[in-house]
This record gives sequence, C-alpha cells and structure tokens, in this order.
Amino acid sequence: MVLTELCIGFCVGVGAGCAVITGQYFGQHDDERLSRSVHTAMTLALVGGIVFSILGIVFVEPMLVLMNTPHELLAEGVAYARCYFAAMVAALLLNMGTALLRAVGDTRGPAVIIASGCLVNAVLDVIFVAVLHMEALGCGIAVALTICSNATMIVIRMMHAPGAWRLSLSKLGIDPGICKSMISCGLPLGFQSAAYSISNVLIQVSVNSFGADVTTAWGLSGRLDGIVWMVTEALGVSITTFSAQNFGARNYERMRKGYHTSLVLSFMLIGGLSAVLLVFSGPLSRLFVDDASISAYTTTILHFIAPFYAIFSIIENASGSIRGAGVSLQPMLLTIFGTVVLRVIWVFAIMPFDPSLEHLLLVYPVTWLITATMFTIYHHSGNWLGRATAK
Repeated sequence: MVLTELCIGFCVGVGAGCAVITGQYFGQHDDERLSRSVHTAMTLALVGGIVFSILGIVFVEPMLVLMNTPHELLAEGVAYARCYFAAMVAALLLNMGTALLRAVGDTRGPAVIIASGCLVNAVLDVIFVAVLHMEALGCGIAVALTICSNATMIVIRMMHAPGAWRLSLSKLGIDPGICKSMISCGLPLGFQSAAYSISNVLIQVSVNSFGADVTTAWGLSGRLDGIVWMVTEALGVSITTFSAQNFGARNYERMRKGYHTSLVLSFMLIGGLSAVLLVFSGPLSRLFVDDASISAYTTTILHFIAPFYAIFSIIENASGSIRGAGVSLQPMLLTIFGTVVLRVIWVFAIMPFDPSLEHLLLVYPVTWLITATMFTIYHHSGNWLGRATAK
C-alpha cells in the first residue's frame, strides 16, 4: 500500500543515513563512537515508530478517501493499513537494525532473517486468507506478525554481536553530536525515499480513476515485480555501505571500483528478472486472480514498465555511492526533481492530451531515464567526493 510505503520509505532513508555514519565510524575503527551511533540510531527508530504508528492508525482512512480509493476497496485498505501501522515500531527497529548490521559488514544474518520472514509470511497468508478467509485483514495481520518476528530476531542478533556495535538496552539514548550528524545525513535520504512514495501516491490517484479492475491490477503488478525492487534496494544498500566503509578508511579508488561492479551486477540481475516478468506476466497474474480483465491489465502494466527497471538501478547505484560519502542533499534534490516535479508536470500538463492508462504508464520510463542521466552526470563529475572530503 502506497501510504505504508511512504512512511517506511522515509524511515528507511533516515535509517540509511544513520547506517552511513555508523559505517564511517566502523571504517575508521572508532569503537567508542561506533557504539554510541548504534544506540542513538536504535533510540531514534523506537521513538519514530511510536509516532508513525499513532499517526498512521488515526489518519489512514481519511488519507485513503482523499486518494480517491474505490469505495468497494476502502474498508479492506483501511483494515490492512491499520494492521501495518500497528507494527510500525517493530518495522522501524527491523529496518534500522538491518541497516546498522550491514553497515558493520554483517550481511548474512539480516539476509537469513528476512528470508525466513518471507517464508513465515507466506505460511501466515495461507492460514489467515486461504483457510480463515480474512481477506485484506488477514494479509495485514500476517504482515504485522512477520515484521514483529523479524524485528525480534534482529534485536537479539544485535544484543549478541561480538564487537563495539553490540546493542545494550541500558545504553539506549541519544548522543547529541552523533544524532545531529545522522539527522543531517538521514533526513535528506528520508525525503528522497519519501519522494518516490509521494510520486507513487500521485500515480495511484490517477490509477484509481480508471476503476476497480485497473486499481486491483496495479496492486497485483506491484506484488509481481516486488522481487525486482527488493534486489534493486539490496544492491543500493550494499553500495552505500561499501562506500561508507571505504570513505571512512579514505580508500576512494576502492569506492569507484565498487560502484562499477555493483552497476554490472544490477544490470545482470535486474535484466534477468525483467525478462521473466515480460515473458510470464500473463501466467503469473493468473496465479493470483481468475478475472481475465484484471490479468490483462496487469500484463499491460508490466509490459510498459518492466523493460526499464535496469535504468532505475542506475539511480540506486549512483545515489548509494554518493550517499556513502555522507553527501545526501544533492541526491535528494535530483530525486525530487526527477520523480516528483516531472511526474506532477506529466499528470497535470501532459496526461490531459491523452488520458489513457498507457499514457500514464509512460511516466515511469521517461522520468527514470531523465533522473538516471542526471545522477550519472553528477556522479562522474566527482564534485560530490570533493565536497565530502572537505567536511
């Protein structure tokens, strides 16, 4: 759901900023500040989770109404979203803990926990939806329980970590200096992540205007291409962590090589997944719905968007490499222009000339291409690295 993605996207961005600072301390072998950064970040996640949980539960229904959600889907959407927001504290602790563990080189633990969580979620989906017939509420409960389970395992892993990044509940608190660095780095990242979701809210409103079948197909296409975004995000997080550690160690050449390696991996993996979705979009959609109209719309959506996923991976890699050096304002500005401003122009100035679903879908490849071009030019200019080293 777009609203939950908006909150999570913002918090994941802030978490990535916290992880950048933590990764730099790790690269500098500064154990004292490393420990304080971990406890500051987890405290921020705890407080933020409480705030977002309360706001989300209270305001989700009027927000969905403002988004022109079809009336027949409103009750289910509210039920699902409130379950998700009820688990927001756990969601933020999970995202923050995962980011911090990756920042210190522990990638295997979070990967195993997230993978096991996917299996747990699949089983719970079957129980609550297929067996108990709880529909959207069942999906929401399954997601909430999975998030809480994953968050618990992440926190336990952090409490048993071997190094200075071990989490101790008695040390939870905010270090003002480190908190300031995290916020200055993390807030632009949070706004950058939220910018994607804000633009998606705009697109969702337009999609809803085409009726319930298209709205359902849009949600289904999001489920089918979810693996693409998971892989893209994982590679973006990896290059951010890699860059942060090497920036802390002042190994700039290794940062450059890591960026190009990540770019090649992204093209290979995302290209392969895109091909699968293009070829099998029809059969895959029919695994979830029997309605021929919804299946056809889902196929149309994926055929318009899937060929261009690799372009988006350029944005993630360039942005991640720059963020790793602690430079987050410029990527935020490029993202907001490319994914919000241009899409607003498209929806309100260009769409009226041809108000069709296909014309709306073109906004994704067009804005991805423009944004990727801007990021590539800025990254290769090297200005961001000079700005970071001058701090």
